[in-house]
Amino acid sequence: MDEKETLISRLKQHKKIALIVILAVAGMMLIISGNHTGNTKPIESTEVKSNESIYFYTEELEKRIATLCKEIKGVSEAHVLITLDGGSEFVYAEDIAGAAREYVIIEGKEEGGPILIQEIYPEIRGVAVVCTRGNDSEMQRIITELLSAALGISSSRIRVAGT
Repeated sequence: MDEKETLISRLKQHKKIALIVILAVAGMMLIISGNHTGNTKPIESTEVKSNESIYFYTEELEKRIATLCKEIKGVSEAHVLITLDGGSEFVYAEDIAGAAREYVIIEGKEEGGPILIQEIYPEIRGVAVVCTRGNDSEMQRIITELLSAALGISSSRIRVAGT
């Protein structure tokens, strides 16, 4: 018992060192326990996450484009529709050990799963804008050039019509 008390009193004196030791032990335990899971858990609900994130991505882009169009002199109202080419691509953290590649899995209170590093959104297939003065050929040219430059897409993928 005397040795335990001595160790505890030393740790109290060196709180920073004790914290580092505790964190190091905890980290090693997490690494060891992660290796025993086999990392074979499938990637679940990616399709649901993809649909939700694409919906919000598209909705936000449409709002921003409508706002941008309304900034043009003569356009007081604008409605935008964007179509995308396919779905999102998800990039997950991988543990590459030799020739084997496994997803890095987090085990926790709720659902464990792979660590998502990045979501790559699909390319814009087309943009339709319906706005005031949208039937005017000069306004169509201005909006088409503006959106082509802003979105980095060909002007052939943009259509403007009037209300």
